[in-house]
Amino acid sequence: MQAVSIQTSQNIQLEYPLAGIGDRILAFVIDAVIILSFIFITNIILGASGISMSVAMNVMLSIVAYLYRLVSEVFFNGQTVGKKALHIKVVKLDGSVPSFSAYFLRWLMEPIDFFIMGLGIVFIILSKNGQRVGDLLAGTTVVKMKKITATNVRNKVIMETVDENYVPKIPEAAQLADNEIRLIKDALSVFRDGAKQKPLLLIEEKLKEKYNIQSDMPTVKFMYTLLRDHTYYMTK
Repeated sequence: MQAVSIQTSQNIQLEYPLAGIGDRILAFVIDAVIILSFIFITNIILGASGISMSVAMNVMLSIVAYLYRLVSEVFFNGQTVGKKALHIKVVKLDGSVPSFSAYFLRWLMEPIDFFIMGLGIVFIILSKNGQRVGDLLAGTTVVKMKKITATNVRNKVIMETVDENYVPKIPEAAQLADNEIRLIKDALSVFRDGAKQKPLLLIEEKLKEKYNIQSDMPTVKFMYTLLRDHTYYMTK
């Protein structure tokens, strides 16, 4: 299954499988059914109340229905009812939270993506990150959500760079030797693959004793922070 790798603001790289064409189409169909049901039920209620549907009312109703997908994604973290049902959501490729403008661009391009000769489907199939035209403009894609656990997450600290505004938390990290950095990475790898925390606990104890580090962070967070801080000091 094709996947996309997204770096978060905490320098953690998470890999998510891209949402398949089938999931995205089915989510769209579910949302379309909801929109059409809303229009149908509203018409029945108004008709039963003796209120005739004027052109203006029909236009207003259509606008409300058309805004459904945009409003849903903005207020429900990149998901509509259809997307939620299929466990897929909109994400930014740079790891940041999608802004209103990103959602707006996707929504604005929907008529082109969905109704012009299947253009959106063609782009999703051919583009590297499964992006339709709206996604390409917004810097987004749609991924399949999965539970992140110690045994199935494929994440790592990005050691080449840290954010320019990053503030180190453990000054002693500057003193770590290369072999100690390798030990920390290996222990974290063992933990991710098999959730074995004992090597981490032993290394944590030795490092705190050797460098007189005072920290109440949980072990895994402490180790990742050491790596990030060491990278910060080595690259500044």
